[in-house]
Amino acid sequence: MRTLTIILSLVSILAFGQKQANIWYFGNYAGIDFNGGNPTALLDGQVTFPVGQSHNEGSSVISDSSGALLFYTDGMTVWNKNHSIMANGTGLLGNFSTTQSSIIVPDPASPDYIYYVFTVSSGFCCNGNISDGLRYSKVDICKNNLLGEVLLGEKNIKLVDSVSEKIAVTKHSNGIDYWVLTHKYFSNEFWCLHLTPNGITDTIISAIGSIHGGFIGGSQGQLKFSPNGQRIAIGASNALDILEVFDFDSNTGIVSNCLPLFKPNNNFSSVYGVEFSPDNSKLYARGNSSNGLLFAFLAQYDLNANGGNLADIDSSMVEIFHHSFGIVGGGGLQIAPDNKIYCVSQTNLNMLATINYPNLSGVNCDFQDLTVSLGGRNGSFSLPSFIAGFDYSNKISDCTTTSLPIVNKSYSFSLFPNPFDNKTVLTFDNPKGKELVFFIYDSLGKQVYSLNNIAANSISLERKYLPSGIYYYKLLSDSETIASGTLIVN
Repeated sequence: MRTLTIILSLVSILAFGQKQANIWYFGNYAGIDFNGGNPTALLDGQVTFPVGQSHNEGSSVISDSSGALLFYTDGMTVWNKNHSIMANGTGLLGNFSTTQSSIIVPDPASPDYIYYVFTVSSGFCCNGNISDGLRYSKVDICKNNLLGEVLLGEKNIKLVDSVSEKIAVTKHSNGIDYWVLTHKYFSNEFWCLHLTPNGITDTIISAIGSIHGGFIGGSQGQLKFSPNGQRIAIGASNALDILEVFDFDSNTGIVSNCLPLFKPNNNFSSVYGVEFSPDNSKLYARGNSSNGLLFAFLAQYDLNANGGNLADIDSSMVEIFHHSFGIVGGGGLQIAPDNKIYCVSQTNLNMLATINYPNLSGVNCDFQDLTVSLGGRNGSFSLPSFIAGFDYSNKISDCTTTSLPIVNKSYSFSLFPNPFDNKTVLTFDNPKGKELVFFIYDSLGKQVYSLNNIAANSISLERKYLPSGIYYYKLLSDSETIASGTLIVN
């Protein structure tokens, strides 16, 4: 047993060893850098309160595997690594006032070059429209002199209508694909989208747990996967007042086994922030009482109490922070690369608060307010969103040869003309003389054309096969990608 415990502890640490989540931007020009080990303030971020507003909520950031910033967004605007607005980087249909406005996911087909930016809109504030739903836009980081570009043909593509202000992502059990999870409003349905190298190929709907409905403000609150992807927690505020935990199958995408947890103030509490401990055993919930005396709280639950029995989980609940003044709707929680959990301080928006040892029970988790200075900048309702367990597939981008991802650069190829009206030709080397396979996918990742047993050095594509639009092609030899990229049909 002792050996097993040591192994599990190492796995927990290694899961957080990647650096793609080392830089955060949020609040009013606030930022944090974890590349030096201890978090230090960044003052160069452009996420801010819009004119006439005194808050914002969700954001997302991605760095490469060395910890170097790639780009970030508040769900409406995308900024590049130089903190300028990225080419075509405005007009995304998330919203600055959305709990989890956005999340950035490497494209499984081209993880070092192409990134999905998933967005959801605000339920009831600041020109948000819940019917905007879950959408994606794509960023090619190699475009525009390596500063990136939001691709015009793949911007604000709608996936699910009318969702709560919630989005979370975890790795598929195959270690390549991702699951993108949201919750439909006016229903009890989780929608789980399967993101593969061929795009989104399937959507799993699980009708379970509370119905999210009534006042649109109830769409607020975080949705999180546990670091190992085996559990989900969801919070909701503004009289919906939900705190529920579920099991998740990372092979099938099915959500099951709803556990409605008992909340502080005799279960009369509004929950905004949720987060799991690094070892997946504890759940933290942050919010405000919603009946009678107003106060803010941060509570811990032991999800393994008596084998995970609901009554024992409820009995394990400990308020590790209680403040007589509550900020309605605030309190996003986020685990960090240092295995600590952070939130904006309830008492000073120029500081972060920290749960230093979130795997430990009760007050031993060591919650400390006013721990990290934001350098005079303000935090707000929440912190950036990241893939569960920081399980990112992107490494360091190499754009020196072409902006199109080529796995094996010993092959050369050209596609001309592109865009094309009637006919285009893909020319390539085939030095090994093997039979090749060619595929074309539409913007949603659906295969629309294939050609097998290619022994020549070129492929001629005629207009009649493809309606106008943006497509993706891939040429393979024994499952090795020789060439891949974007194909534009006028």
